[in-house]
Amino acid sequence: MGEGEKGRRPAWEWDEIRQVGTDYADVAEVERYDRRMGEFRDFAAEDASILEELALPGPGRVLEIGTGTGHFARAAAKAGHRVTAADVSAVMLEYAASRARDEGLHGIGFRRAGFLTLPCEPGSFDAAVSVAALHHLPDLWKAVALRNVYRALRPGGRFVLRDVVFSWSGDNHPACFESFIGSFPESTRGGAVVHAAREYSTLDWIMEGLLRRSGFRIVRAVTGESCLVRYLCEK
Repeated sequence: MGEGEKGRRPAWEWDEIRQVGTDYADVAEVERYDRRMGEFRDFAAEDASILEELALPGPGRVLEIGTGTGHFARAAAKAGHRVTAADVSAVMLEYAASRARDEGLHGIGFRRAGFLTLPCEPGSFDAAVSVAALHHLPDLWKAVALRNVYRALRPGGRFVLRDVVFSWSGDNHPACFESFIGSFPESTRGGAVVHAAREYSTLDWIMEGLLRRSGFRIVRAVTGESCLVRYLCEK
């Protein structure tokens, strides 16, 4: 197996900086995306629920991978935590950082990186969160990604993973995908079609196997609308 240029990632490593799915061109486009998502997602409720599940006893060190528009990172910072918010999109990070500045928040460090490329010492974080980001990696690299998250957490640290995870029996996958696409507002169904056809969401039994093989204990798994599954895991 060959390697890339000296000091760079190996040639065989998945390039997570090259985005799968929509690559936003400018901050105004991200702002429009944020508004669209807010039409059918209650960000405040989602963020409060995640913070409750993390159950940090006091101010802690929180890692978020795939911060996107930064709504969870801001909620965690407001709760008194020190947050490292990573994303592979420079435009998303620019928007998220501007929102944090507008709200006078100083406890967030924004990093352009992902599951495979964020450098951190073992045990650096008390908790980790990822929402709708892991599906950008094929299953082979999900395994590497989850092991990296495991390594970054202190013993007993909690990890909340929320993502699209499919489940069907026999040959029932067409009904599963139709239900998934139909669960979205009409204005966003085109993106759901692209997700099913071209992105890397996996099956529940594969995801649970990947989490366990990475070392995590799955405390609970909660299935919601749009095939979104929330896993609460512990190191």
